[in-house]
Order: sequence, then C-alpha cells, then structure tokens
Amino acid sequence: MRVALAAGVAAGLDLVVLLRIDRWIGGGALLAIGYLLVASAGAGFFAGTRSALAGGLAVLLGALLSGLVQYWPRLFYANDLGVLLGFELQLVVALVPYAIGGAIAGYAGGIARLRFVRPRQASDAAVEPHPE
Repeated sequence: MRVALAAGVAAGLDLVVLLRIDRWIGGGALLAIGYLLVASAGAGFFAGTRSALAGGLAVLLGALLSGLVQYWPRLFYANDLGVLLGFELQLVVALVPYAIGGAIAGYAGGIARLRFVRPRQASDAAVEPHPE
C-alpha cells in the first residue's frame, strides 16, 4: 500500500514537469530530469520496501497522467479510443529511459531510508513482563 501511495504522489508531482515537456531545452531539460529523479527518490524513500519499483512507477504513472490531462480537451473530438491509446503508448515508450533512471533513483531513496531512519524500538510499556 505504501508503494502505491508513494508512487501515486510522486506521479502527481511529476505532472508539474511533464506538462511542460515542450520547454525541455538546454539547462531546463537537465533541471526537469533532475526533478523527475528527485521525485522518484522520494517515492523510494517513502515506499519503504520495493523502493526501485516505486521510483520507476512514479515516472510511468506520471506519464500516463500527463497523457490523460493533455488528451482531455480532445476527448469529444471525432477521435476514437485507439487515438488515445496510441498517444499514451507513444508517451510511455518515450519516457522508458527516464523510468529506468527513476527506478535507480528510487533504489537510492530506499537505501537512504535504511541509512537515516532507524527502526522503531518497542517502548517499555508495550513489552510484557516475563513470568517468573
């Protein structure tokens, strides 16, 4: 559940960059890719387990959401469902290299979680006394 929630939130945040993909030129492109990777690392950090999956899914779900948002105004044109599916497939295939980078960044986020967040210790009140 945490993996899906982390990937969904990161995908929603990826919309900020993916809806402005026409401005990915020069230094702006590097910043946009960095934004996607940081969001994927955050998804991996908050997912706990399966951090690489959360990082990769964050980019792919962001691409799917971006395609739906971009296609929404054309929904009532004389297009059929095949046009939407073709548009989504083209967008997702174009972002596969970024999804691989997102998976690597998600894995790094999971490693950071293991390194910086200590596991919870049971409090003294929660521990049952040993019978003697």
